[in-house]
Amino acid sequence: MKRPTAASAAVLAAFLPALLSSAPARAFPTIDVVSGECTPDSHTAEGPVDSDLTKRHSRFFCDAAVVSYFDASMRHVMVQFSQKESHHSPILGFAGLMDDDGQTLNVDHIYLDRDAPPVKASDGACKFFFARKHLKDLFCAAKVDESGRRTVAIVTLHAAPGQ
Repeated sequence: MKRPTAASAAVLAAFLPALLSSAPARAFPTIDVVSGECTPDSHTAEGPVDSDLTKRHSRFFCDAAVVSYFDASMRHVMVQFSQKESHHSPILGFAGLMDDDGQTLNVDHIYLDRDAPPVKASDGACKFFFARKHLKDLFCAAKVDESGRRTVAIVTLHAAPGQ
């Protein structure tokens, strides 16, 4: 893993409390910081389950992802997206178990607020796209249906070259 830059260290510092609180007491997570740019279609939306949420999008801005592996087999994974230089940037996190292909994360929990506990996902997945051995793109999407309301979170990060 590359030596962290000041910006990556700031991102890591923002995520570390959530990482440590969700990690088993006996294990420390393996962490990768990915720099890049989130696409304009990255967003969250909320509304009644049967409604059209396309008019309720709230753009999500980010330029980094922290990928944390919580076990030796690297199957228990959390991906958190944020804006490096922001002082009050929201964080979107997706956690679950990685498929044997090492590219598909089956999301079972979403972190919608850095100060709140995770929410159980009704459905979701993250996909890691590689060009040769370097991460090219990272896409996560999940929904939460609770009490007649649906929350959707979708993030696409184009990774900076060479990561």
